[in-house]
Amino acid sequence: MKTIKEALAKAGVSVWRITRTHTDAAELYFIKKELDIPRYKSVTETEVEVFRDFEEDGERFRGSTTLYIDPGMTMDEMESKIRSAYFAASFVKNPWYDLPAKHESPEVASQADYRDMPLAEAAGRVADTLLAVESDDRAFINSAEIFVRRSHVSILDSAGTDVSYVSDSIWGEFVTQCISPVDVEQYRQFSYSSLDLAALKARLESGIRDVRLRAQATRAPKAGTYNVILTGENLREILNFYSSRSDSAMIYPHYSTWKVGDAVQKAEEGEKLNITLTSALPFSREGIALKDRPLITDGVLETIHGGARFASYLGIEPTGSYEKMVLKAGTMSYEEMKASGALEAVSFSDFQMDVMDGHFAGELRLALARDAEGNTVPLTGGSINGDLLKTQGRLIFSTEQYADSTYEGPLAVLIPDVTVAGE
Repeated sequence: MKTIKEALAKAGVSVWRITRTHTDAAELYFIKKELDIPRYKSVTETEVEVFRDFEEDGERFRGSTTLYIDPGMTMDEMESKIRSAYFAASFVKNPWYDLPAKHESPEVASQADYRDMPLAEAAGRVADTLLAVESDDRAFINSAEIFVRRSHVSILDSAGTDVSYVSDSIWGEFVTQCISPVDVEQYRQFSYSSLDLAALKARLESGIRDVRLRAQATRAPKAGTYNVILTGENLREILNFYSSRSDSAMIYPHYSTWKVGDAVQKAEEGEKLNITLTSALPFSREGIALKDRPLITDGVLETIHGGARFASYLGIEPTGSYEKMVLKAGTMSYEEMKASGALEAVSFSDFQMDVMDGHFAGELRLALARDAEGNTVPLTGGSINGDLLKTQGRLIFSTEQYADSTYEGPLAVLIPDVTVAGE
């Protein structure tokens, strides 16, 4: 770090930020229940962002460029690379903006419940959970990848910011397969900031159950308008509309017209939104201290969030960027939602939320309906298309909870009047 600062000074760079990340990782790759490849990695990455202030026709600009310093570089190589980046920054004509204020802090320890555990042991516990999931010759986990990482991050800048922290993360992916009555596969991901083996077990078991149902599905839902149930990561994708529309990077260029105090969700007979921004990390990539912030309270916007550049343009406090939302529990049980006759959209080939116009859509890989006798009927094919702006006042959330590294809140949401294309 000292050498990089010397190279920056020799290159004539006076405004800069250095982020050094050292990551240890234990990785396990499975084919069915056989460990195929175990891997341990220890990687250091140093990112340097250089800023260049200049004027043209009386207007001030602040350009920036990011480069990466390899551990084996000499002083001359560093200086040459920095000079090239500094020159490139002169072509980035961002209007001048304030950088975050100086912040100093001793290293903040990881908050994960396995922070004192060797990574190999944590990875082994995740693997044990995966291997213990009940399956048979017809439906099983075809393959899986497990990643357990511990990162030591240090952030320094020319204004005097000097912060560091340790973070832990668990994530991975698995493919479930059912070979009868037809051969189908489904892909799932998981990510946690704690060693939540109960949540992982539930996700693995639901993956096996869902692929069995997908193998039984032979037809698409009938075309029409439905109340639709979305769960887990698909519900999180819906909520992305609210975090994106309140981001300063959306508000400054007028892609979003939201202001603090606006009723961004007018609940009619539905439930009012109460969303909190939170983070498992203590600092943003700019060294801004991250604290829990109310995003929406009873449908009213309380926080415009984002990094230093757009906050400076808007004349507001830079909050940093958040990766997680927390939502209060709802009022209807998940079972009541399913019993109401709603169509449960379980999985998609691709589900997307358009944050510009409020539409959401996806092609159905698996949906569940109830017949007249109350039996579950698996369906596949067709698609859903909804308008959140028209239906957000009538949303109903489940009493059951779901949590991963980016979302904590109700397991399910019931959305009315969703168009379903099918038979």
